[in-house]
Amino acid sequence: MTLSPLERPTNPATAAFARPYVISWNLTYRCNLACEHCYLDAGGKPLVQTANFADRSELTTDQCKKVIDDICEFAPEALVILTGGEPLLRRDILDIVRYAAKRELWVVVGSNGVRITENLARILKGEGVRGLALSLDALDPSVHDGFRRVRGAWQNTVDGAKHLAAAGLPFIIQTTAGAHNRGELEEIAEFAYTELEARVWNLYFLVPTGRGQFVSDLAPSDYDEVLASLEKIQREYRGRMVVNAKCAPHYVRQLLAGDPESPFLKAFDGGAGGCPAGTHYMGIRPNGDVTPCPYLPVFGGNLKSSTLSAVWKDSDLFQDIRRRKELGGRCGSCELQSVCGGCRARAYGMTGDLMAEDPLCTHEPGAFSPRQLEALGDRTGLASLSRYGEDSSTSIAWAPEARARMKRVPAFVRGMVVRSVESHCRKNGIATVTVEELDAIRARMPTPKVFGRPS
Repeated sequence: MTLSPLERPTNPATAAFARPYVISWNLTYRCNLACEHCYLDAGGKPLVQTANFADRSELTTDQCKKVIDDICEFAPEALVILTGGEPLLRRDILDIVRYAAKRELWVVVGSNGVRITENLARILKGEGVRGLALSLDALDPSVHDGFRRVRGAWQNTVDGAKHLAAAGLPFIIQTTAGAHNRGELEEIAEFAYTELEARVWNLYFLVPTGRGQFVSDLAPSDYDEVLASLEKIQREYRGRMVVNAKCAPHYVRQLLAGDPESPFLKAFDGGAGGCPAGTHYMGIRPNGDVTPCPYLPVFGGNLKSSTLSAVWKDSDLFQDIRRRKELGGRCGSCELQSVCGGCRARAYGMTGDLMAEDPLCTHEPGAFSPRQLEALGDRTGLASLSRYGEDSSTSIAWAPEARARMKRVPAFVRGMVVRSVESHCRKNGIATVTVEELDAIRARMPTPKVFGRPS
């Protein structure tokens, strides 16, 4: 039997960071909004004048297809987020989507939702888009429109979400926490679930890059209060809507302190902790520059002159950012380093050093006693945590139909799902994983299906 690149046995020491599983690809600087916190400084007149924002050229259609071929060769079945700017402003967006989906990439579109119509929603679904991500930052339209700098943006995004729901195309609602909405986060989550029928609500914690460097309006202690609210929201929507903290690896501290048995405790494999930048995740700029994270404006190479594999494996930048045991400040001495490690993009944005401590985190190393850590798991592994990017090879028998079912699971979580399924079967004396057993396990999971492949 021939194993796919996702299933081939590899050296455990190098397997964890062997390839990216999620790629965020900024296709364009063009945008129909002018959001005050935009990390790409997209749309309108550029405000950021530094060299790493100077080249605002964009890849051609043929160059984009070549990048897709490159991704498929090095990172098959990767989850690729086509975003911008506003990606739907590219005239060739359907060509790009169609080509990527045909190559069996998991295509998600990151949009502000303004251009989504009933017809476009149907077309995107028909061309192979698995889902979309839309931004909504307040319940008051005037507050959202002020944050996005275009009147009518709120209504257009809400209408777009309803068109997607009607078309049966899953979508995520994304909210950036700030002074303008910190008092209504629970209400925004309720609106996303009840009114918009979102599958996922992601709460983003600002990274000061692009125009975002001019916008920070919450202190670290304020963000701690937001994290506490998020834990409550996450529990409330368990099994109904996935609720995530984004760009906030230190959320793990909140969960460990409040609920050590939380099913939402997750980290990235190989000691990457809670920040996958350059270990499981990467970004591509409109001009082909490659970065460990879209919020991190430093580059390991350009895909017009290099390959994805070469940048990922050989560039100094990507090699350096994986040295998570060499972090500075509190992150370097923290007992939670292997499951948190801070946000590398925020460290760079606030200090200029991507290996510095995350200034947003208020945790003081040593707050968790050795006894607490022992109860949670190994200090350097917290082995009971679910981990993204694990090897997906199997260790017990699988029925052919069950093995085929796993192909519907995105590559970056497939290994985690396989491990969980096999652990359950061993505990219950089940010798062979069947489709029926997969259905039974899925019914008991705390989160709903999001972007799975259709039956």
